[in-house]
Amino acid sequence: MIFPQMKIKDSDVSRAKQLKNDLFTVKRSILNFAPRNYNLHRLNGLRVRIFPFTKEENCNEYFIINRRKKYVCLNARLLSRRYYAALQYVLHGIAHSFCYLRGGISEEVFCEFVSYSILKEFLEKKGGNFARRIIKSVMKVSSKDYNTYFRAGRKLDGRKKDILLKLNSKAKSKKLSRKKEKQMFSKLLKFKKIDDSPDDAPELEKGFRRI
Repeated sequence: MIFPQMKIKDSDVSRAKQLKNDLFTVKRSILNFAPRNYNLHRLNGLRVRIFPFTKEENCNEYFIINRRKKYVCLNARLLSRRYYAALQYVLHGIAHSFCYLRGGISEEVFCEFVSYSILKEFLEKKGGNFARRIIKSVMKVSSKDYNTYFRAGRKLDGRKKDILLKLNSKAKSKKLSRKKEKQMFSKLLKFKKIDDSPDDAPELEKGFRRI
């Protein structure tokens, strides 16, 4: 299978096709932010599922591993209303698939920074002003907490280029202790990660159609 493996249920087909094409366009950018062991084969194995979330799911995206298969799930309602926000949310979920940072805060900071960086790189091909306008509109859709995660990641990268990517690689190689990781990020953020994943993994294969 070729990235992205995408299936939908009760979703806007035209928007889903656009999302698939744009994700395919940025696949090399995704790999540039991933550790060396995360290659195209692993990215191809990732599954994207788009469907309407239930009211009990207090989020628009989540990443889960079910039976050793990795899924990025997106709320179909977000895709139909705010396309670029949906693209950023999916990129955030994809970043989770190669994030080795273990603290809730540090993991979310990494994934927000990576997703916005890829989105910005993609949008700037259409013009700098357009990119800035879209980024601001996406942040308006996102929650206050996740905007704080993104700003923290941007601040860290401003202090030292690629610091989050290097920390992620250290965590992968087990050269970064949990204690040190927690200390680094607790100075920036005073709250814990909000757990947006569902308690029980939903059915993500039956009833879906391939895009």
